[in-house]
Parts: sequence; C-alpha cells; structure tokens
Amino acid sequence: MKQAGQITSPDNRYVKLTRSLKERSWREKKGLYLIEGIHLLEEALQAGTPLEVVLYGPQVFATLRGKRLVADLQGAGCRCLAVTEELMQAISTTVTPPGIVAVAPIQEQPLEALLKQVSSPSSPVFMIAAALQDPGNLGTIWRTALGAGAAGLILTRGCVDPYNPKVVRAAMGATFKLPVVSGVEPADLIRELKGAGVKLVVADVGAPITFWQADLRGPLALAVGSENHGPGRELLDAAAARVGIPLVGPVESLNAAVAAALLLYEALRQRRE
Repeated sequence: MKQAGQITSPDNRYVKLTRSLKERSWREKKGLYLIEGIHLLEEALQAGTPLEVVLYGPQVFATLRGKRLVADLQGAGCRCLAVTEELMQAISTTVTPPGIVAVAPIQEQPLEALLKQVSSPSSPVFMIAAALQDPGNLGTIWRTALGAGAAGLILTRGCVDPYNPKVVRAAMGATFKLPVVSGVEPADLIRELKGAGVKLVVADVGAPITFWQADLRGPLALAVGSENHGPGRELLDAAAARVGIPLVGPVESLNAAVAAALLLYEALRQRRE
C-alpha cells in the first residue's frame, strides 16, 4: 500500500544521492556516507550524529521499535522520507534491506587535532590500522578500540575506506563515538607521533618480545598491519618496540582485529595496575 507522500521514483534526488554513496568516489566527493538499519540509527541518534536525510520503507513499521525510531528522528528535526519497498531494495547495500537508511556527513579531524589529547593527564592510547584492506576487520578494530578506551583511530594511506558500508556495520556504532583520521602517510604519522611524545608500538610476527613484555603505559600508539603485508617497513623501523603474539598452534598469524584487541586490552590492563 502506498503511503501519502511516499517517494516512488528512482529519479528522486534523495534516492539518487543515497544510491551514489555506495561508491567510495562519491562518498569522498560529497563528504557523505550511509548509515543503515534500526540499531545503527538508534546509536547515531543517541550520539547526536547529524543526518542529512533519512529514507525508510514500509517494512520499518513492522515493529514498534522501528515506528518509535522514525518518530524519534522526526522529533529530533531530521528530514524523514518514506520510499517504496522496491526503492529501499535499490538503496540498501545489504542483501536483506534493513528498511531504513540515512545520509550523514563525514566527520574527520586532522591528525594534529587528534594528538592534542596527549596533553591530558589520561595518557591516551591511539590505534593505528596500517593499510588494512578488509572492511570487517577495520570495523571490528574500531569497535574494540572504543571498548578498550582508545582516544582515536588512525588509518594509513591505502587502508579501506572507514565509511565503507561494511566498515560502518562492523563498527556497530563506534563510527559515531570514536574519532578517526584516514589517509595518513606513514612518514607524516611517525613525525607527528614523535613531536607529540607518543610512543609507537608495532605488532610484528618476528618481534623479539611478546606484547605483554612491552611497557604499554604513557601516551601510546599501537599499530597492526594487514595479514598479507604487515604494518610496513617505515612503521617497523620507527617503532619504540616491536611486539609479537605467541602462536602455539600451526598458524602463521592471527586476524588483524584479534591482534589489535590483544594489544589494546594489555595496554588497558597495565594502566589499571
């Protein structure tokens, strides 16, 4: 059944905008990205994330939770527009459309601004993802870094787009709560970390010590690289410490997100002691 005011044309400007943001080139050009699903939009609303427009299909009204979310978004002043189920299928980046999709502005800050937190008495921890290509891994690292109390996520040049829809889904709301800096050249990152007095610790399969043997207190940046290529020569050479994760079983390496979690929570353990 067609709702009053429901958008039915694929040529509608909001529908065309939303569909274009599936592509990284358009996300970068427009400075916008997609947030999909009831849970993520609840998280975005709670975090005060600005939303350009929200498109919702009839399926979102199948639950009381969905109805309440649309009402809350409207109450917060968001532009909420109904679309047909067919258009929601075309807009969504998932096989099973979640019924509601929002367009939000990309909110990144310069590396220098992120590192200004070093002057605080809390001795912040920053997580570095060096040229990671897997969206699920990056999203999981983002979520884990937030859970472990990190102050920010830093992505080197060549990393998967942090606003890729798969990354946003895997981050489970961390996108709206933990700041990210992307596209950083390793040489620039090393210089800025040194200037800010942040110790760089890099996960390395061939490291001389284990991660629990390293001193992970004080202002700290923890770096993990891709499973195929590692963190890169520049970061390894500049590291104050290279740390390994013991592998007892016959495996070559761990998933990057697992490695990041181990380092982050060891840093948290040491700080709490």
